Amino acid sequence: MRIVGGTLGGRRFPGPPADTTRPTSERVREALASALDARGVMRGARVLDLFAGTGALAFEALSRGASTAVLVENDARVVRALRESTTLLGLGARVRIESMDLSRDSASVVGRLSKLGVRFDLVFADPPYIDVDHASRLVQALFDASILERNALVVLEHAKKRPPKSLGNLASVAAYEYGDTSLAFLALEDAPADEP
Repeated sequence: MRIVGGTLGGRRFPGPPADTTRPTSERVREALASALDARGVMRGARVLDLFAGTGALAFEALSRGASTAVLVENDARVVRALRESTTLLGLGARVRIESMDLSRDSASVVGRLSKLGVRFDLVFADPPYIDVDHASRLVQALFDASILERNALVVLEHAKKRPPKSLGNLASVAAYEYGDTSLAFLALEDAPADEP
């Protein structure tokens, strides 16, 4: 795995075993970073990376100016690889890794994340494609619990042919397609007009 741009651009990190994750391609990460840079949302952002996998999305954001990141994963092998990558990239002071089963009911996840005492303003959610509806409900629960800032931007990755069935109180503010991958930029419907 390689960080595409920013202060850590070109740095490589090992990623977890290949059978445990579905990494976002470099091409998609570069396009995503450019879109987020254009919106001015990465500089100083407090990032929450749900279903973190390789950690590449959070690492890319940190390389491009995000202040801190919490990476959430469940598989022990993936968590171990995330810790190794964080150390290798020298990001230990800016990264926290939480081992948590995000497929559980939203209330237990909200309870665990609320104990961190952080309000996030940029969220990456790259769930297994069959879990995209659960992921969108989880994001809504995080907004409802004020774990996410009201003007937070959420990037939900999903299969182009399998978008979420309902966004609830979230609104799509932008959408991008790269081959079979779609990225939905989501925000609260009543977020301040001058914010994403």
